[in-house]
Amino acid sequence: MPSKPRLICADKDDLVWERLDERIDLWLTTVKTSDIYHAAARFILQHRPGEGDLMHTVLKGGYNIAFRLQYKDGTSVIMRIPIKDAVPYPDEKVRYEVATMRYIKANTTIPVPYIYHYGMAADNPLGLGPFIIMEYVDYHQNLSRALMDPTRPPGKRPILDPYVDENRLEHIYDQVADILVQLDLLKFPRIGSLLQDESTGQIDVKGRPLLANMIDVVVHTSMPEEAIMPALDSTYGTGDAWFSALADIHMAQLVFQKRDVVDDADDARDKYVARQLFRRAVAEGRFSDDNSNEFTLYSEDLRPANILLDKDDKIVGVIDWEFAYAAPRSFSTCPPWWLLIEEPEGWPLGGMKGWLEMYEPRLQTFLRSLERVEAQRSPVGGGNPLSQPLSQCMRASWARKSWMRHYAARRSWAFDYIWWKHLDEMLWGPNEDQDHKARISLLTQQQQDILEPFVAGKLEESKTKDITTMDSDRAAMVLKRYLI
Repeated sequence: MPSKPRLICADKDDLVWERLDERIDLWLTTVKTSDIYHAAARFILQHRPGEGDLMHTVLKGGYNIAFRLQYKDGTSVIMRIPIKDAVPYPDEKVRYEVATMRYIKANTTIPVPYIYHYGMAADNPLGLGPFIIMEYVDYHQNLSRALMDPTRPPGKRPILDPYVDENRLEHIYDQVADILVQLDLLKFPRIGSLLQDESTGQIDVKGRPLLANMIDVVVHTSMPEEAIMPALDSTYGTGDAWFSALADIHMAQLVFQKRDVVDDADDARDKYVARQLFRRAVAEGRFSDDNSNEFTLYSEDLRPANILLDKDDKIVGVIDWEFAYAAPRSFSTCPPWWLLIEEPEGWPLGGMKGWLEMYEPRLQTFLRSLERVEAQRSPVGGGNPLSQPLSQCMRASWARKSWMRHYAARRSWAFDYIWWKHLDEMLWGPNEDQDHKARISLLTQQQQDILEPFVAGKLEESKTKDITTMDSDRAAMVLKRYLI
């Protein structure tokens, strides 16, 4: 009798997610009151004076809410606030995003909203946390809606329209390519988030990188906020050091998530061994490439939903820069995962194989757009005189499949989806069953010794309804046991 199929990709903990939604919903009831609306309007008017006309209903995104005040002249301003409980490190998040947006506005032509004022939680008279008061971008629709399959059933995640007009697609891709080329020109000496010196106005890499994956690991597991600090507590001087930190976060996700992370004992072994092999590959320099020690501005959240268009498909705004940081250039040289709108691990039509088949022709269209932009910016066709052109690097990344390494490194819940099917044999040679059994010998003796106790512990945890979080000292000790 065949064994029960194991999870290809770990899910987030349903129980933790359910309790999180309950807390957020309760918080939103305290936000959506007439007193708060009036207070928000008065506060916005202090920093962007004018004749207010209408306070819109609070908008809720994945990580933020926004109060929108519309003026009688037709313009609008929003006050954007991180969602309580959904965003650890909210003050840090706001400081980084403000510095990044100001840096981009000063050094590129990328259309980012103007910031009127911002402050930390202690500065917010509404008592709702740190905030940014910024220009509201008037737009027709976002890029995701513009390019999505119109026959996709309601409630299903959008995918690219397979019959999209090629001329329209090229028109939009040319504009996105120009944005990526401009970001690629922004060079930095280290890996990390941008911060602005309040006394001098100088903006530089001074903060640790802040990642959506990092926030999700803290929020969707029993991991305390402080426990991630050993993995992400500074800026980084090399690509290898950064990949090592990312590998440790993947291990933290597996260690601290109690439910919906393993399906059975063999699945637990697969996931543990994969993460230890990832850490070994990083230590041996197998994840770095020629661009890993050159650092450019990279936005994890630069995707169709955050690219705003007018009625003529002109990009009029690019929003949500909280997860942008100076990263190895090899991140920026990966082909954009979002060309089909949906992520490869979520592709509904034939899984990863189907995604790859559909993606290839769209990538070629996008690369041609990149080449056109580079040719316009340089007589010799190079977008950056100090580096190999972005288009060439993307072609190489696709051909060598190095983009898969980077994609897996950044996403804890997609890591297992890619590792055994696409990365394991690329790094370690043939593996007929595509699982842990052929790889146990590659682990150190210490790593092998704790494997079976780890598996037993994960299976026991999967039955519990406990969602309490460990204290930070104990959590640090637990994680350290597996970072060997």
